[in-house]
Amino acid sequence: MANDNVSALLALMGGDGGGGGGSSNAVLYTAQTLTEAQKEQARENIGAGAAENTVTISETTPTITPVANTTYKCGELTSLTISNPPSTGAYSIVFTSGSTATTTTFPATILGLEDFAAEANTLYEINVLDNRAVVGSWAVSA
Repeated sequence: MANDNVSALLALMGGDGGGGGGSSNAVLYTAQTLTEAQKEQARENIGAGAAENTVTISETTPTITPVANTTYKCGELTSLTISNPPSTGAYSIVFTSGSTATTTTFPATILGLEDFAAEANTLYEINVLDNRAVVGSWAVSA
């Protein structure tokens, strides 16, 4: 992940990792392969303290109609669709793309996701603020 993306992600989450709107105990994983335990811990840490609400999604092909100030924590997805996003506010979606890459469908109104294509065996965090997205990704063990 490029340093610009990390800076943008941290800014969107409300801090520099040392406080602000984020959690001081959050761990940022970059460009390394995560073990299963690290993957679960990353899901817990991602967005910690950044949203008022957390929704856990157990289905593998969800259509999410996002609500501002909400983090959507998904497991391994085969497909993901974002529908009718709010034009203002922030929300996050965390998911894992398994051995077969997750297919995604996003509205054209969300800038930054126009050319997004999930890769296999990757943990993703999509942060959206006022319909502008920043995507973080981390390789996971197959």
